[in-house]
Amino acid sequence: MHVPQQAGTVWVRIQVIDMTPSTLDLEVPLYISVKDLTQRVAVDSGLGAYWEDGTRRIFYLRARGRVLGPDEKLQELGIVPYELMHLLPQPPAGSGVQERPPEYPAGRGYSAKGNLMMVGGLAQMAGWAGLWLVGLSYDHGVVMSTLPAIALGLHVTSFARHMWGGNAKVFKIPVTGVLLYLPLFGVVTALSWAWSGAEPKAMVGTVMLGFIGGLSGVLMSWLAWFGAVEPLPDRTVAHAVAAEQQAVYQCGICGLDVPPDVRADCVHRCGRVFHSGCYAARQAVWNSPGCAVCGWVPGTPAV
Repeated sequence: MHVPQQAGTVWVRIQVIDMTPSTLDLEVPLYISVKDLTQRVAVDSGLGAYWEDGTRRIFYLRARGRVLGPDEKLQELGIVPYELMHLLPQPPAGSGVQERPPEYPAGRGYSAKGNLMMVGGLAQMAGWAGLWLVGLSYDHGVVMSTLPAIALGLHVTSFARHMWGGNAKVFKIPVTGVLLYLPLFGVVTALSWAWSGAEPKAMVGTVMLGFIGGLSGVLMSWLAWFGAVEPLPDRTVAHAVAAEQQAVYQCGICGLDVPPDVRADCVHRCGRVFHSGCYAARQAVWNSPGCAVCGWVPGTPAV
């Protein structure tokens, strides 16, 4: 059954990873940050946004193969309707449960390199150009003028990638591919014209189709080698994120470091971190609504 969707929202399927897992189909806004979105989802899933001592519980949202940052928004990812995401609740303090950064396989460098690969690439390009020359000497049709040109564009771009070390995200790869393709294309068309004895007018279409097809092949090959749209983060980045999650904050009242086991977040979500004892003492003598430290009241602009 199709569910009507409001502007700026999307229906998604969220798998809650917890001691009691559950699956939810929710309509969520695209324009709010992940740190606020996870709190809404936690309430709808019955997980609760706070621990029993009043501290705020943290949730992580995983989508597109990675954990999203707290300030990211779903509209930046282009989330599609009913896309699967995972909600990862923060484990209780003192439980000993801690998420470790992923262990990527050991890198072995770029294997398709060396003189043998270069010689093989040159032979491959020359062989394909020779086959195209033979075919073009007998047939100047659209198929013979276009498809072999695209294939030759793929070959020269692959050779250019191997020549520059395998990193396809370098702009000089397609430039090198074009510089390799043009002389091969010129030799093939010139010799096929001389061998076939075709009229100059008949060769105009062949030259145009071969030129366009070859450049298209170079572009397609470069994009195919370019890599994933959202590649996995580097190991150093993963360890940096893990270290940031384990960082010690300073108490907003006394200014000393706050260990994780005595951490207390403002129940009004002002963003400050306190010692649980400091915060409880301040709250005990606070008679006004809002945060006992900064006075911020939910529903008003943040201070």
